[in-house]
Amino acid sequence: MDMENRDNIAQWPIYFAPGCKLLQLEPQTVSQLYDYLHQLFGTIHLYTRCCGLDDARQHDEEAVFITLCSSCFKVYGDTYANLHMRDFWDIYTDYKDIYPLKDEKELHKKLDTAMEGAFPKEGLDKWYHALKK
Repeated sequence: MDMENRDNIAQWPIYFAPGCKLLQLEPQTVSQLYDYLHQLFGTIHLYTRCCGLDDARQHDEEAVFITLCSSCFKVYGDTYANLHMRDFWDIYTDYKDIYPLKDEKELHKKLDTAMEGAFPKEGLDKWYHALKK
């Protein structure tokens, strides 16, 4: 994709919301990806809250949320009309020719392993409904 047709996400504040599961299981990888995004866009805010426990009044500003977690993508995308949701790998596809990651295959493997199983939001919903009974 040429530079003129890339999505201009840098026009809004950018948040990297890797997801609480990755923050807990792969903190060094999250740091590596945060640094990558910082190299691409400059100021990036690391968003560390869990999508299952986040307060819907938290985000009044128009912003971009870049995430690796499908649960975060869905929850934030469905909850906040003012957020422009982007999957990290879609961003990477647009920029990998300019700034490739080292050991991309190993990184995919590590992240896929960390994200196996129930996502936090699903587990929290189940826990919450059991608690209410």
